[in-house]
Amino acid sequence: MTVDKVWVRVCTLTDLPEGRAVNLHVNGQRLVVAREGESAYVVQGYCTHMLYALKDAAVKDCTITCPLHGSQFDLRTGAVLHWPLPDLAEAKARKMLRTFETEVRDGEVYLSWAASSPDKVRVRL
Repeated sequence: MTVDKVWVRVCTLTDLPEGRAVNLHVNGQRLVVAREGESAYVVQGYCTHMLYALKDAAVKDCTITCPLHGSQFDLRTGAVLHWPLPDLAEAKARKMLRTFETEVRDGEVYLSWAASSPDKVRVRL
């Protein structure tokens, strides 16, 4: 069974502040979107350490930092870069953030989403 994917507009790049993540709701699912220069990235909305919301999390050099305990993740891949507990190897293997395919076209941020039509996708910043 194949799943159709569609591109849906999220916002303009200028709607996103430099240096912090912004809540993004897609079909009721909480994600965050972050700007890094002329690129934008969408990842799951909760840290995998203690499920703390990543809204307003600091973003620098494609790294998002959880405001609760300082876990850090690569926005491009979701990879764990820093973990507050001693077992970093375990965290790297099992605690990545889920990432979502994102593009910036002519200053507009688009997200690839599993749906039969863009009309089936509700997006709210």
